[in-house]
Amino acid sequence: MIKYISLLSPIYVTLFWSIIFLIHLKEKDKPKKLLGAFMITAFILYCCHAIFFNKLFLLYSYIEFVYVFCMLLIYPVYFIYLEALTNDEITLKEKLQHFIPAAFFGFLVFITSLIMNRENRIIYVEEILINKNLKSIDISTFVGTKGFIFLCSRIAFLFQVIIYIHAGIKLVNRHNKQIEDYYSNTEGKTLSWIKTIIVLILAAATASIAATIMGRGYFSKHESLLIIPSTIFSSLIFLIGFKGTRQISVNSNFNDDKEELPFNETKSGQNNQLKIQLLYLFENEKIYILPDLRITDISEKLYTNRTYVSKLINEEFQMNFNEFVNNYRVQEAKELLKKESPKTFTLEMVAEKSGFGSFNSFTRVFKATTGTTPGKYREHYNLNGSVHF
Repeated sequence: MIKYISLLSPIYVTLFWSIIFLIHLKEKDKPKKLLGAFMITAFILYCCHAIFFNKLFLLYSYIEFVYVFCMLLIYPVYFIYLEALTNDEITLKEKLQHFIPAAFFGFLVFITSLIMNRENRIIYVEEILINKNLKSIDISTFVGTKGFIFLCSRIAFLFQVIIYIHAGIKLVNRHNKQIEDYYSNTEGKTLSWIKTIIVLILAAATASIAATIMGRGYFSKHESLLIIPSTIFSSLIFLIGFKGTRQISVNSNFNDDKEELPFNETKSGQNNQLKIQLLYLFENEKIYILPDLRITDISEKLYTNRTYVSKLINEEFQMNFNEFVNNYRVQEAKELLKKESPKTFTLEMVAEKSGFGSFNSFTRVFKATTGTTPGKYREHYNLNGSVHF
């Protein structure tokens, strides 16, 4: 029973999300289509696993090229999905090089499978895949040649894990920095959750590599232990699917603005004048109360380039645009919490009047800035007449 639960759980999870994303196939949502492709790839991969661990070795020997192809496809597809979330200009044609290892090793395994007879197929599975008999990897024989190809594909997979996880973290960091320098309200736009997913993927990949080193033969003899990798992968895949349905592509908005003025370095005097104008917008006109305020809104009002406004805020105030705006919003919220009673001004109203996009965003930013929640701040101020945080 444990064996079948272990084998079927990841299959059901990937099948569920494959169907969910296929339903939206006609929509113009490239990231969700790519995540659907990722789920289908994972589904096929786990089906191959199930065939092997159900000891249908002859059948597995025929479809092993599919397993190898999907194994080397899974990380590239997920990475391209991350790229699509941050850049809606990418096309699959320009990403074909990511599929070369999968196509190359899949093709080699397919060719060697065609050449081998039934007896050699069984020997290959038992000696190479189950017993891990490295002495059998003799490239002068069909069995040894296929074993060598499979070993090389595993090494290629290991390199993929390292390369794509590193590239994924760099991509997320770069994207989040862009978002925080562009939007005042970053809720739902950053990919911070991806970092958690990447760490989990790394843990899962480590478990997968450890399982490979231990060998399939070990799990064939201790089938109850299959529940460990099954639980890890099923949970991870479900989390990726769940988060993927909620995540939106946000990079497309970067190109929707009016044509900007060319960027030119500004002299010191002009720099001071621009700083004065910037502070006037925030301190006198209170432009920060606009919940969807973007840095382009500021640059248009100042008749300058958004790159320069960003540079000015970064260097003069040691903050990104998001932090700069939210500091003013927190100060506005503090004043409202002091002046207005809870009966006339709820915390939700304070959040709205201060310019925050949502109550959750208000609470998170307020606590990060002051060290306490808005409710506790108001309560402490009302009790003491003053507050120190």
